[in-house]
Amino acid sequence: MSDSLASDVDLVSTASPFPARLAFTNLQLVSLTAVMILAFAASLGMAFNVDAITVSLAASNTLAGFVASAEMASIALGSLVFAGLAPRMDARKIYAAGVSAIVALNLVSILVPGVMWLFACRAPAGFALGAVVATTMATAGRSDKPEMTFGVINSSVGVMGIVIAYVLPRSLRLHEYLPLPQIASELDGLYLTYAIMSVFAFACLRTLPKLPPVVAARSETVVPPVPRSGWLALVGMGLIFFGHGTLALFLVTIGRSVPLSPEVVGYVFMAGGVFGVFAPLIAGYVGGRFAATGPIYGVLGALAVFAVLLANADTPMKFFIAGPLFATLPIAMMPIALGVLARLDQSGRLTGSHPAFVLIGGAVAPFVGGAISDIGGFAASGWFAVGCITAGGLLMLGAVRQSDRMR
Repeated sequence: MSDSLASDVDLVSTASPFPARLAFTNLQLVSLTAVMILAFAASLGMAFNVDAITVSLAASNTLAGFVASAEMASIALGSLVFAGLAPRMDARKIYAAGVSAIVALNLVSILVPGVMWLFACRAPAGFALGAVVATTMATAGRSDKPEMTFGVINSSVGVMGIVIAYVLPRSLRLHEYLPLPQIASELDGLYLTYAIMSVFAFACLRTLPKLPPVVAARSETVVPPVPRSGWLALVGMGLIFFGHGTLALFLVTIGRSVPLSPEVVGYVFMAGGVFGVFAPLIAGYVGGRFAATGPIYGVLGALAVFAVLLANADTPMKFFIAGPLFATLPIAMMPIALGVLARLDQSGRLTGSHPAFVLIGGAVAPFVGGAISDIGGFAASGWFAVGCITAGGLLMLGAVRQSDRMR
């Protein structure tokens, strides 16, 4: 290893056949999380996107959900491809190329004249984002303190949730104030905001951690395969996020039907964002010191309860209680769940692959959720979400127990 590389990332010795686990500096960890959440802004605001598509382009919930599904599917594909490539490539080059594509496509999305043109823009943007997310998660999975590292990353998602919950309702009205012919609808204001946010990611590229590559093919050590329970857990996580997305991506639409204004719905998102800031940090602390079974299944049980409450919300108070907690509870679970995967596989393959599995479910969710709500109302979406959460939790059980035995 070169002197420059050794000074860039501190290595922590282990008996693992993989390269040693990594101890990031505070600046490197902040840069890693900042690049991801700034590039991820358009996906974090997907509930606003779906609502804006229906309003700005006169589309049905099903068609708006189709566009969101295409973007999420592309994120999943990009994540799956780069989960394997990231350990063998220069991570900083992946980030630079991915962020450049995201900025460009956010700007192009402002100019689209219809739903299918928007679909043509958001699919490649999703693939670029998948590359950034997979590289981030594969890097974090090689941390010497994976639960705490993922806690910080997921907490930053909560911070970003607060920011976009405040900014996006106002972005929906930018077309009323900006004297630009290109900003003519609510959707245009959103994508202009996303483009500005993603530009700031460039400022963090130089301080990202530079990693020693994983070159298993040239090693005399036999790299153990990833346990089957780890892959089943990824399928379970995907199913949980699929069920969650069938309802969560229509939070803005549910809030408007109560009825509430977009600004008030934004404040509800901000409340969820506050919870999303502290819950992952607490989860990272708990996950590093206690068995994972209790916390994970406690969160999943609460998620199922709030799914039913949100789906049947017919007063502002019910929405205020169920909305933010349902939206952000999965973030509270993720540091512990990703710690389980990191303990089962120290190479980062499982943690790097997890965005693909999560987003495959999220990709199908807008289309399926839109169709279910059009046919049976949001109450049907709520019970569908409960079924998916239950099945996903059962698929994760083997990996969670195996991880607990390894402590």
